[in-house]
Amino acid sequence: MRPPRALLISALVVIVLTVASVPLLNVTVYTPARTVEAYMSAIEAGNAERAFSYLSSPTPGSTLALNQDVLSASPDLPREASAETLSTEGDRATVRLSYVLSSQTRSIDLTLVRLPAAAGLFDRWAIEQKAWPTLDLDVSGSSTATVNGFSVAAGEVPVLFPATYLVGFDASFLKSKSERAEVTGPGDSPTVTLSPEPTAKLQEAVAKQVDEHLKNCVKSKTLMPSGCVFGYETDNEILGDVEWSIVREPKISLTASGGDLELTPATAEVRIKGRYRDIVTADEQNLDETLSFVLGGSVVVKASKVRVEPRRLGEVSIM
Repeated sequence: MRPPRALLISALVVIVLTVASVPLLNVTVYTPARTVEAYMSAIEAGNAERAFSYLSSPTPGSTLALNQDVLSASPDLPREASAETLSTEGDRATVRLSYVLSSQTRSIDLTLVRLPAAAGLFDRWAIEQKAWPTLDLDVSGSSTATVNGFSVAAGEVPVLFPATYLVGFDASFLKSKSERAEVTGPGDSPTVTLSPEPTAKLQEAVAKQVDEHLKNCVKSKTLMPSGCVFGYETDNEILGDVEWSIVREPKISLTASGGDLELTPATAEVRIKGRYRDIVTADEQNLDETLSFVLGGSVVVKASKVRVEPRRLGEVSIM
């Protein structure tokens, strides 16, 4: 067993050697370039939590896409990453990062900041992000979208870089084709515009509302049903109430135009019956006319609710 003095000397030697080695380790191991390579290794592995430890960033506005599930589900993550420290001035450094993403070699200069030393000795560096890279999701007709298959709120969605993200949405009433977006650096904010396509469920909901609109309109006993897309104009005196009925229902389909959904113009026919007194001869006669008109309108989908605003295109014609 070593005497206490020998143990103390051995401990002092270890401390001296450790302290003496710190400058060398800080130059060769705990470098800004090594920090960037460690960050890229975490991204390549889809390990979002470990990647966070190499970032100096503000608090993100949303963390919905900042998780391992989203990152690891990326259709393309970087590979063959390498980093080179270009300059170090005080507590800041510039590192050039090269990597391959989507079969393309890319290069970016990153700013790193020095953090409080680990154990009071070893340098710690972090990649500076003054703002999070984001996907700017411009989604017409939906307040949500999916990023790599996971639901997020539309708008600006903070994400990790570098990575490829698959953006789309598939809701009850609207769906879209998926779009690829690449985020290659801290300042990236690619805009992804998604245009809605109606689902069969939406078409059914719209057809139901149009059917209800027309059925409510033909319940009217007047020539010009209030709030309806058809009516009958005449100079003759109408005697009593009139009776409306649907002769031909419009064929309902939807058209997506940019961010708008419209009823595809369709012909409808209604019949009006009653009695009238001729303004010229004063004779009383039966009224029995079939009217034709083209039905159009807009469709609004908001908060999982559908609202149809029907309108007539052109004039009503008498058949």
